[in-house]
Amino acid sequence: MSVSFWKAEGKIPIEQTSKAVSVLNGLNFKPGQELRIKVPPTTKFIKPDECYLQADFLIEREANASYQTCLQLDPVVAGNSLIRDISIYTSAERGSVLLEQITNYNSMVSVMRDYDTNDSDKGKRALTEGGTVWKPQTRGTLGTTRSDCADCTATNPYFTQTQNASGNKVVKNLTFQTVKLCIPLETGIFKSEKVWTNMLTGLEIVITLEDAYKVLRPLDSVMRHRRLRLNPRFHSLNGSDAPDDWINGSSSDRFYIEKTNSNITPETCGFVVGERLNFVSPDNATVSGFDKPPVISQINTSGTANGGAGLLEIVLEDTCANNTADIEKGKWFVFSESISSDADFNPTYSLKNVELVVQELDMGSSYVQDVLSGMKQSGVIVHDIDTVQNYKASLNKDDLVANVRLPLTNARARSIVCVPTDASVYSVKDLMSGTGTYDIGALAAVDTTLNAVDQMRGCSDFLTDYQFIYDGRLQPSRPVRCSKTSSKFSIDAQPLIETTKALVQGDISAKSLSEYNRNFVIGRALALNKGVYDARNKDFNLQLNYQETTAPTKNKLLNNFVFSLRRITLKDSSVSVEY
Repeated sequence: MSVSFWKAEGKIPIEQTSKAVSVLNGLNFKPGQELRIKVPPTTKFIKPDECYLQADFLIEREANASYQTCLQLDPVVAGNSLIRDISIYTSAERGSVLLEQITNYNSMVSVMRDYDTNDSDKGKRALTEGGTVWKPQTRGTLGTTRSDCADCTATNPYFTQTQNASGNKVVKNLTFQTVKLCIPLETGIFKSEKVWTNMLTGLEIVITLEDAYKVLRPLDSVMRHRRLRLNPRFHSLNGSDAPDDWINGSSSDRFYIEKTNSNITPETCGFVVGERLNFVSPDNATVSGFDKPPVISQINTSGTANGGAGLLEIVLEDTCANNTADIEKGKWFVFSESISSDADFNPTYSLKNVELVVQELDMGSSYVQDVLSGMKQSGVIVHDIDTVQNYKASLNKDDLVANVRLPLTNARARSIVCVPTDASVYSVKDLMSGTGTYDIGALAAVDTTLNAVDQMRGCSDFLTDYQFIYDGRLQPSRPVRCSKTSSKFSIDAQPLIETTKALVQGDISAKSLSEYNRNFVIGRALALNKGVYDARNKDFNLQLNYQETTAPTKNKLLNNFVFSLRRITLKDSSVSVEY
């Protein structure tokens, strides 16, 4: 409120209180179910950008699981990855008018979290939203890229690893624990800094939960197809300064791993008791085989190598005979086969005590009366919100030259951000372990492998260039070249410029572009400096050209998120929405 020196102006004392609104249709929710939350008109005014969803989250393993491994939510999108779709209506008393609807909500939030981020933001989300961050205690020492999904210490909120020690013999057990999530809703209404006149609308929020295998992640530091060089590396069978290979035909009930990649104590090792292991060559080409599955029974600090400083000793449940290639000392990596080898592997999660914490404002009875009297005299209240609408389209991997038509109906559009996600159908085990999924690309000397373990993020998939056509013109006037970026070994500047403009117009601060290829997006700003563009009655098209020597590898679902300004007009007896 502006204050003039030359005249007296009144200020309204405002009291703000927090109140928790429970879910209407249940107490315990599973993947794929729907949550309904109602904020009644009796809550007259709210501060939407300070409201958040809170819940108790717990990962649940099947009772007959054969093997164990650590699991957690996506380290970056965190609690928001649980929301597949979200819709916001006025209350039934106000006609159940649809105010906002965002499909593939978690894919949109992945763009926000990957591009609008820094170390401070990551740290805050780790405290509130259930994210995890890179930890020096579990860092890689072989030159791999950083991973936010490698924290196996006590700071990881999703599991505890109790260590029952006897001398230097340690049994490291895995237990999943309840995590308190506080999730901000990234919708136009709940990101607005303006007071929401809820007494004229009421709100009903409908949330559809995502499938478990699409949001749960194993640790990057134990997986074959995720940064292989971050995994523990085999030292020897004897743990001495004169190490020996595990040669073909020999048997053992234990082996030792190097202290590389911070495998110094049982706590900093990503393996747990009950985990099924295997060994792979440094180029990820040859996998060992055994007469019995190597399953961990103990993880001990032992051995005499490196001047007696000690190595980690992995004790197995049975004596296992190697019946394939020699496992070479100081070269081969150890990885977890718990996911891919467990026939009954199908984890789930539960969401309990779900509440929307609403920040209610008490504007005073006189202010309320002024509003009501003004509405009775044909007055209106207008809320302009920055919202998102998803125009989905599919693309076959054999379509090398694609023309995607977008039937936009937004009167005040600001930008479009297209996220070409992998639309292949994967089994639970394949997606979670990254087996056969989209190859994001990694230099052999850095990570060796880097496969996707989600279908929220975009993939470049050898795209040559793209260009929009609308308003009867090519936009921009020349194709935006993407061949260097999609080759996975270099970078194009022009796509980053276009992406930055589109994100800023969509009210997403592009603080970091480091995920430009791990979450590839196609952006176009439809206006600049917070301006708007009338996209109605325009023949809107996106042209994609795949003409590289390597053909596309995946079918894709194009999530075309259009960021626009939506006007909600409140009258005494009606609510109208202008798209």
